[in-house]
Amino acid sequence: MTKAKRKKWSNQLFAGVWGAALAVLLVAVIIANAVALNYSTIITTFFGHTTSRVENGDPTAIYYESVYTTDGELYQAGLDLCEQVEAEGLVLLKNENNALPLGDGRKVSLFSESSVDLIYGGTGSGSVDTSTAKDLKTVFEDVGYEVNPELWNFYKGNHDSYTRSNPSIFASRNNFAINECPAGEYSQAVRDSFARYGDAAIVVLARSGGEGDDLSRRMDEREGGGTYLQLTTQEKEMLQLIRDSGAFGKTIVLVNSCNAMELGFLDEARYGIDACIWMGAAGQNGLAAVAAAVKGDVNPSGRLVDTYAYDSLSAPAMQNFGGLEYTNGSELDNLSESYFGVMTQYTGKNYVVYQEGIYVGYRYYETRYEDAVLGQGNAGSYDYAATVQYPFGYGLSYTDFSYSNFRCVPEGDRFTLSLDVENTGSVPGKEVVQLYFQSPYTDYDRQNGIEKSSVELCGFAKTGVLAPGQSETVQVEVSREELRAYDANTAKTYILDAGDYYFAAGKNVHDALNNILASKGLTTADGMDADGDAALAAKWNQPTLDTVSYSAAATGTAITNQFDKADIRHYYGDLTYLTRSDWTGTFPETITLTATEALKADLAAGPDTGEEGYTMPNMGAGTDLTLAMMIGKSYDDPQWEELLDQLTADEMVRLVALGGYRTSQINSVSYLGTTDKDGPAGISATLVGGGTKCMAYPAEVVMAATWNVGLIREVGRLIGEDGLHGGVTGWYAPAMNTHRTPYSGRNFEYYSEDGFLAGAMGAAEVSGVQEKGVFCYIKHFAINDQETNRKGVATFSNEQAIREIYLTPFEYSVRFGGARAVMTSHNRIGATWAAGHAVLLNDVLRGEWGFVGHVVTDYVGTPVYQSALQAVLAGNDMMLSTSEANENISPYKNNARVMTALRQACKNILYTGANSAAMNGVSTSTRIVSVLPTWQIWLILFDCLMGAAIIAGGAGIFLRCRKSRSAADTAARR
Repeated sequence: MTKAKRKKWSNQLFAGVWGAALAVLLVAVIIANAVALNYSTIITTFFGHTTSRVENGDPTAIYYESVYTTDGELYQAGLDLCEQVEAEGLVLLKNENNALPLGDGRKVSLFSESSVDLIYGGTGSGSVDTSTAKDLKTVFEDVGYEVNPELWNFYKGNHDSYTRSNPSIFASRNNFAINECPAGEYSQAVRDSFARYGDAAIVVLARSGGEGDDLSRRMDEREGGGTYLQLTTQEKEMLQLIRDSGAFGKTIVLVNSCNAMELGFLDEARYGIDACIWMGAAGQNGLAAVAAAVKGDVNPSGRLVDTYAYDSLSAPAMQNFGGLEYTNGSELDNLSESYFGVMTQYTGKNYVVYQEGIYVGYRYYETRYEDAVLGQGNAGSYDYAATVQYPFGYGLSYTDFSYSNFRCVPEGDRFTLSLDVENTGSVPGKEVVQLYFQSPYTDYDRQNGIEKSSVELCGFAKTGVLAPGQSETVQVEVSREELRAYDANTAKTYILDAGDYYFAAGKNVHDALNNILASKGLTTADGMDADGDAALAAKWNQPTLDTVSYSAAATGTAITNQFDKADIRHYYGDLTYLTRSDWTGTFPETITLTATEALKADLAAGPDTGEEGYTMPNMGAGTDLTLAMMIGKSYDDPQWEELLDQLTADEMVRLVALGGYRTSQINSVSYLGTTDKDGPAGISATLVGGGTKCMAYPAEVVMAATWNVGLIREVGRLIGEDGLHGGVTGWYAPAMNTHRTPYSGRNFEYYSEDGFLAGAMGAAEVSGVQEKGVFCYIKHFAINDQETNRKGVATFSNEQAIREIYLTPFEYSVRFGGARAVMTSHNRIGATWAAGHAVLLNDVLRGEWGFVGHVVTDYVGTPVYQSALQAVLAGNDMMLSTSEANENISPYKNNARVMTALRQACKNILYTGANSAAMNGVSTSTRIVSVLPTWQIWLILFDCLMGAAIIAGGAGIFLRCRKSRSAADTAARR
């Protein structure tokens, strides 16, 4: 039997199929080239390639120099500092009967799926490369402990089935799930192992936050249906299993979360928890400090940077948080954009109203407590002790400290506060001295809508290591400016009220407030939950209302209302903010809004491109100045104008419009440009690669929990060193928005609920980084305190809250930290995109605070809402854009107003670059020449190969058809 002869394709079929295939290949190559060239900047950054060649480089021209001769030496310094930050940021929350430290040579069991899957950082730009980080078992073994291998392997073996779901920046909505192993899954062999490793059960409770989404307030019913910050059903079962086993001498909880969890279970007898340490996210090497603290080689000295309430939903801000949409949101569809046609990225439909005003975090809980004690303000049956578990600033130690000899000495426009701290315990340790003030809440305030917190942080310091019996005198200077309040309705500037001001030291904010109340003669008999110490408080009197002293900035700029249109009352006049004059009557409720015509018009408003009063700037002049000639020169030096005259219109457009993860090179002034990277806890290659390998420090919230400004300045310095060694000159950090609620997805990369603490930490970190010539883009400017609908959400707040709560960290980082770059935020302030908010950027940032440097947007996905034209006209100098398509300035190259704004933006960018490590190796004779990055050479070779393949394929089709036709012709002639 013969095989069937396969039928040959006809010429028409052959040509059609293979011709179509070649056509598809050709189109694919064309599209690939278009996409690659459109995103050329980020591809170049990812591969770490260069677009320039330096001629006449000068290796001796080093303006910022590393003190580390090798990368390895720097890396080891980073590892050591990372561990130190975690050691000083650990907060001992509970320690019944001195359960900790455990001491030497213990046998322990590590519990929870999270024990084998710790959180080292956040997600998105906050991710930490854990491939070289030690796990929990290893660090406990490093301190000489034996760790239960049966239990560890059980969790490892089950990990595919029970894995915590961490939020992802790329998800439209995240599936928050803990997925703890149910108690019924523990095998008998695992249960039998408990007694062999029963010195302590060490339980890890982890909660992850990340960029792009806020934490869930409604978990799956399988996990108990509560919020993400509560224990799940399976975690409760696990704790009960530990207790019921009777195998463990002690139960220790490690809180591996940067968001304030509900920890009431620590006090429940049914779980028998002996001690708890809050560890946050430990970064690359901080985990070693956790094991050292459990053993006793480290004495925890961190203090909380947030209020921990029994009910995480009790904060007034929780009533207006997350996804709120105008009832007529469909009428705003024209303001929304889709990303790759899939999901709404930039929307005009959403809003959030900060109806709580200044009463964020402890400012709410403590102020309402005082009013309840004093029987004023309609405080109702407010029970502080049942509401707040751990106050802001709380933290224990393995030793005890006493305070004495508190003094407050007014000296001109400053107060010198000092006290003696003595270690009265039995082991060495560090103490955090916290200093607070209270300003009078007067009739003027009540009549003019000025709100006052009953207590505010105004200073702090950390002692050195004190041996038992050793004392240290701590002295802190407080500027009188810290006592000011913002009067938005009458004086329309900062004021200093007439009346009595109190200063107090305390172990935490609540302790300090009780000391203030004690100095007023109040005791527990008056409703206080504990007697204070009047000796730790002092009083100072301001005789008259002062509306002048703080009505102008140090720059000479008058300070007055700038955010009236960000106040929801601008559009809806009848809305009431929370006031301590009437707690119960004004407590926030979820606000439902219908967008008014006025609001819709403002949401859709575009930039003014009118040219009246503007003249076209000089461009493309033939002078021969280079940026290296401007190093160290004043921002106002007239030679800047000559240099700027050399820029061409195309160079200006490119420098402003294409600033994603770099600043562009400018050949006409021999500027090499910079590489800019992300990473809130250290320079990171997570999002854009580039081969940068730098230290990941503990999360910013852990840094703040150290309450050690000098230590965080050192963190900044080593991050700057990482920049020098890795060729990174701009760092998209630190982030310093506010922990408005416990549920913000990015609380891990923001310092605190308190602006003063965040500002002090931000200023320290920024000054340390910039000491090494790496400029910091402090972010996200401003009022970007939630992730839900962050891209376009209209954020409404009043002027007092904006200035006193949300702008304070940025202000301190500029005025006292010297920040030379700023990143604006995705959200709107009122109806106006933050990057297009001229009042924010020019009147406040530059006018009031004296900022000199450049401003970049947050990442630009589409160019309509995030308009480069709107941004540059408002004082936002550069677009964090990696796509050549996201550039809508070119059509205005003949517009005098736009080109004048471009010129100013270029000056700001170049000024920052001239005074950075980007100029290392560049002298006045150095010239920059453009070259193709290596990947584009690869692309050309690829195109040549594909072109040859397509031509060869086409030729093959032609020859086959021709051969067949010739054969047919021959046959026909026969």
